[in-house]
Amino acid sequence: MRLLLLLPLAPFVLQAAPPLALEDAAAQILEAFDEGRPRTRLPEVTVNPKDRPALAWLRATLYETNPQNPFPKTSAAYKEAESIRALLAKAPGDSSVPVTALKPTLAGSFAALWTWGQGCARKGLFSLAQRQAWEDLLASAKAPAVVRGWALRHALCFALAEGDETRLMTLKTAFSSELPDFFQPFQRAFSLLGGPSPRFYFWSLPDLQPQDLALSALGSRVYVAPPELPAPADAAWIIPAPVTNLPVEDSVLANESLAEATRIAEQVRGLGRKAWFAPSRQPLEALALVYFPIDIRLDARGMIQSIRMGDAAQAKPMP
Repeated sequence: MRLLLLLPLAPFVLQAAPPLALEDAAAQILEAFDEGRPRTRLPEVTVNPKDRPALAWLRATLYETNPQNPFPKTSAAYKEAESIRALLAKAPGDSSVPVTALKPTLAGSFAALWTWGQGCARKGLFSLAQRQAWEDLLASAKAPAVVRGWALRHALCFALAEGDETRLMTLKTAFSSELPDFFQPFQRAFSLLGGPSPRFYFWSLPDLQPQDLALSALGSRVYVAPPELPAPADAAWIIPAPVTNLPVEDSVLANESLAEATRIAEQVRGLGRKAWFAPSRQPLEALALVYFPIDIRLDARGMIQSIRMGDAAQAKPMP
């Protein structure tokens, strides 16, 4: 009789997923964070009991400014987490603990260093040497793949903003064998520096009139960003289609593309602004202009002086 009562539970026991390796579980959580998911929507993953503190540390460092240390006090992981917590507790810009002295091994420690350093870079608190040392640490083979991608993107965006081809080639030499497709887009973006501004097919906002013009026709500063990141007042604002992404050969707005353009036009009108709508992202992607916002400066001749993209577009000048 007891056996018969347990039989309905058998399928659930058989379907129970085995614990994930810590590295795989951390990768799932980091990828979900990268997608912008809130803490409440992170994957529910099962790991072995010995790995639970490391997973708790990762979750905490992604969303908390003062993450608690979940490790046993006698463990090496506890000491590592305390060194990270000490760094996070320091006043912004305090470099009394050099980045190169840190030896992270835990995914949570790398995640904490990412959010800390990203904030320092955006606030203009890093020197050039400090920022590059931080980028190199997080791009190392010991870091989780997602964090390595963040660090390399950050490093390349800043190299482009600074026109630093030496930094580009240093990174390419170090990482191109592992990530052969990562560097070519940035090389295309570098090739724009000092050259004439490209032409694009836009629609004016909010009146939705077609325009075929060079970026230089818009002024000396052009800002490419979605509706939720309005351009500075002194910049011409290009809004790439967030969803529809019309094929480049189509020159007429219709159906979903027209509906999206109309919604964005109303947003722009509500802001009392003018802007330009790019119905296809393909021309921007062909020039490697892919990480928003993108802040492009042009000289009096219409030549591109600088391209600040992604984190580099949101950073204050370094000391």
